[in-house]
Amino acid sequence: MTLTSSNYYTPEANREYWSVSLFKAFDKCEASGLAQVRGQYVRPETDALLIGSYVDAYFTGDLDEFVGNHADTMFTKKGTLYAKYERANTCINAIETQPLMLEFLEGEHQKIFTAELFDVPWKIKTDVFQDGKRIVDLKCVRDFKPIYQDGFGYRSWIEYWGYDVQGAIYQKVIELNTGKRLPFYIAAVTKETVPDVDIIEIPQYVLDSAIKVVESKIDRFDLVKMGEIEANRCENCTFCKQTKVITAPSVFEPEEV
Repeated sequence: MTLTSSNYYTPEANREYWSVSLFKAFDKCEASGLAQVRGQYVRPETDALLIGSYVDAYFTGDLDEFVGNHADTMFTKKGTLYAKYERANTCINAIETQPLMLEFLEGEHQKIFTAELFDVPWKIKTDVFQDGKRIVDLKCVRDFKPIYQDGFGYRSWIEYWGYDVQGAIYQKVIELNTGKRLPFYIAAVTKETVPDVDIIEIPQYVLDSAIKVVESKIDRFDLVKMGEIEANRCENCTFCKQTKVITAPSVFEPEEV
């Protein structure tokens, strides 16, 4: 399958290729990830996700297409953003006051690469590709504070959202295509009333550690994706709640103090 901007996000592409978003979906819940591959479940577009996508589209040249696809959702009849989405323009204005951020956001936008990694095909689409120089991904996040995650405690927002994994996969796929191992940067802006901005390089040792995590999990995930083994359910995500079938009463256990 030859990938283009028009078919990149289709179920057909997800069945043929692995991607960062698909890997993270399986990592959170195999059953939900598998349902997305089969077209049985679509992750809902939250207001926070739409704001981030608008900011991303503004700087990567896809704004007209994004506006066309979300005209009824985000925009008034006058063509202006509804109030709850106005934060997107605040984020854009904050970025545009930063010459270095604008420099990092220059380059080839939405470039698609494919490669075989860990014996399975992968696809990536970069926000910014500066050939021979760096890979840059634009992120619009709530804030830069650590986030609590069950089983880990408080983690950096980069680790919580799996952006280290994203950087590792992007770097490796591009290296397989170009022979060059490029540094990975996040150009970040927060959705706070007064946005914070930063450019963050993910150190190579972090990327090296993240790619090992991908390698350790992808074999099982691919077997689940191919229908050769049963998917585990997390029983906490939206998909699991929607498809839950009660087979026996649960037993209440008081919390230990």
